[in-house]
Amino acid sequence: MSYLEIPLPRLVMTLGLVALAILASRWKRLDLERDLAWGALRGAVQLLAIGHVLLLLFKHERPEWVALAISGMLGVAAATSARRVEHGPSARTLFPYALLAIVLGSVVALAPVFIFVVPLHPMYEARYLVPISGMMIASAMNVVAQVFERIFAAAHAHAGEIEQLLALGATPEQALARHVRASVRAAMIPTINSLLTVGLVALPGMMTGQIVSGTAPEQAVRYQIVILYQLVAVAAVSGVLAGEFGRRLLFTPHAQLRLPKRAPASDMQA
Repeated sequence: MSYLEIPLPRLVMTLGLVALAILASRWKRLDLERDLAWGALRGAVQLLAIGHVLLLLFKHERPEWVALAISGMLGVAAATSARRVEHGPSARTLFPYALLAIVLGSVVALAPVFIFVVPLHPMYEARYLVPISGMMIASAMNVVAQVFERIFAAAHAHAGEIEQLLALGATPEQALARHVRASVRAAMIPTINSLLTVGLVALPGMMTGQIVSGTAPEQAVRYQIVILYQLVAVAAVSGVLAGEFGRRLLFTPHAQLRLPKRAPASDMQA
C-alpha cells in the first residue's frame, strides 16, 4: 500500500475551503477575513518551507543539525508562551521560565520513549526525533501559556484574599495553592478529553497520517498510544512547573504579593 500524491494544482484547489470560511465571516460580519487570509497564506508558506528543511535534514542527517532544529522549536515555543500571557510580567521576564518548563516537560516525555520504547539508531534519527519532539513541544507550549495566564489573572482578581491569607500566617504556597491547582487542572483538561474520546470522536492526526501513508493500522494504533501517553506526561510536568514558576514570580523574597503589571500590547503580538 502506498499513499496518494497530491499534485500542486489539486493542492491549490483547497484554497476554496478557506474562501468558504472567509465568505461565512463576511456574511455574519465576524471581521475575520483578513486574519483568515493571512493565516492561510502564512501557514502554507511555513509548512512548505519546513517541508524542504525536513527533506534536507533527513537526507543529510547530522546530530548538530537535528539539535539546531529542535532548539529552534523550543525557542519559538517559549517565546510564544511568554507573549501570550496578558496579566503577567513582560515576555522577556517570562521567557526563561517558559523555556525551562517546556524543555523539562518535553525531555521527561521524550527520553524514556526513545530509549526504551522506540529506540533510535542513531539517537539523532531525524525522521522520528523531529516530528515527535515537535508534538511534545507544541503541547507544552500551550499548557505553559494557559497556566501562566490563569495564575496571574487569578492573582489580580483575588489579590485581597491572597494578602489576607498571608496576613493570617499562610505561606505564599498555601495562599496561592487553590489558584495554582485550578490553573494546572484547566490546562490539562484538553489532554484528558483527548484520552477519553480518542477513537470515538476522531482518529488522531499521527495515526491518520500513518494509515494514509501505508502503515499497518495496528502499528499506527500502537504509535498513537505512545504519543497520547507522552502528551499526558508533558502536560502534567510542564503544567506543574509553570505553576511553580508563576507562584515564585508573584512573591518577593519576603513573602509579599507582587502583582506584575499587565504585559504591553506589543508583547502580545504574534
